[in-house]
Amino acid sequence: MVLKRNQNFAGLVLRTQDYHENDQLVWLLTDKFGIKTFLMRGVKKVNAKNRSLSLPFTYGNYQGVINEHGFSYLTAALKLQQFQYLIQDIKANAYVTYQNDLLLRAFDKQLVSQHWFTQILTAQRLVNQQLDPEIITNVLEVQLLKPFGVAPNLRSCVIGGETQGIFDYSLSLGGLLCSKHWSHDEHRLHLIPKTVAYLRLFASLDLQRVGKISVSENVKVQLRKTLDLLYKDNVGVYPKSKKFIDQMYQWQL
Repeated sequence: MVLKRNQNFAGLVLRTQDYHENDQLVWLLTDKFGIKTFLMRGVKKVNAKNRSLSLPFTYGNYQGVINEHGFSYLTAALKLQQFQYLIQDIKANAYVTYQNDLLLRAFDKQLVSQHWFTQILTAQRLVNQQLDPEIITNVLEVQLLKPFGVAPNLRSCVIGGETQGIFDYSLSLGGLLCSKHWSHDEHRLHLIPKTVAYLRLFASLDLQRVGKISVSENVKVQLRKTLDLLYKDNVGVYPKSKKFIDQMYQWQL
């Protein structure tokens, strides 16, 4: 057991789970140690002083003991903030919960870079600012395909390498097809050009550069269906949070 005591780090609460009668497990995305699981003893007691350290949709600066091979421990925190809109709005809550679930699964056995810490924290800030949670989540869905090990080719045609022109997407070939090579897949998705353009943009988009979001509903529908197919066929991940989002769409019909 290797313990690093008195460590200071920024963190974002991804998930909590009851553990024994009065304890909780808290998964934090940290800027220095990736995703760590912290054991919070006595946090479920009514007068627990450390309860604020594990509130959902919370981020800030923490201090604690980092264990490389087991539970870590939080001892203190400074400047904690909670995303209030995420708590109050059921749709925003659902999408951010889904983002967290994908992150936990994608990096189950991988280190998380500083880039991903910034990208996830920025995504949740944007949703908390009431920007479109679906599109922000789509960006993360596209980018998380790489750590899941199934990143499609969104740069060029998988047959001829073309980077300019009209493209569609081929599930069977794992990437873009330019119009010259559409005959290679009779089951291509028949996406409109704007949908393909967004998929290509999302693959490398830095969310810190996003100031506003305006995407038409028909494009959003195609993005949703395309990414659902990618995750169903290539990733095989369908968290309960995604099931709830799909149910919300059924309620709207």
